[in-house]
Amino acid sequence: MIYPVFFRSLGNMKNTGVAAFLLMLLSACSSTPVTQQLQQYDFGPLTTTASALPTQGRLQISIADIAVPPALDSNAMLYRLQYDNVQQLKAYSMHRWSMPPAQLLAQRLKAGLVAQGVDVLANTDGANLPLLRLEVDEFSQIFSAVSQSNAQISLRASVIKGHKLIAQKSFQQKVAATTGDAPGGASAMREAADATITEIQSWVMSLPLK
Repeated sequence: MIYPVFFRSLGNMKNTGVAAFLLMLLSACSSTPVTQQLQQYDFGPLTTTASALPTQGRLQISIADIAVPPALDSNAMLYRLQYDNVQQLKAYSMHRWSMPPAQLLAQRLKAGLVAQGVDVLANTDGANLPLLRLEVDEFSQIFSAVSQSNAQISLRASVIKGHKLIAQKSFQQKVAATTGDAPGGASAMREAADATITEIQSWVMSLPLK
């Protein structure tokens, strides 16, 4: 412990100005602010109540890996500035998703379909099951002004069975963020994702797949 010796040395200094300066430096070092910690977000718990449907006659489906552009193949939380250069994707420095968007969407989609009484099975070779494919085009927070933004999701869904296209549809969702920052964007993105997945579920279950 060097502080007592240090202070005794300061007391013996003839130059009180130097002593005061050193004390000021020591005080400044002790009050240095803590570095901001990295924040991670997911979509939170699923709130849909599970459907108690009989096992016999339930829809069975497989889900392919969700396709995303290279910019979305990471945990980065992305945003665009519509008032500056909307074509440029930017990433928050201290905020991340807990996993890449494709995994977040796949996890939510599977849980939602199962909750609605759909059997989601592995996409194995030889299984003659309908296959749901998603291709994501947009998954970002778009700022129309400094403090105004929307979470936007844009994707295409295709259902294939036996190498034959059964149906295809585009889905777009936009949800306003309550705050113009990463936490507000994450909350709005969760709402946009849940709304999109609800629409996909209704669409899939309306198709003649059984």
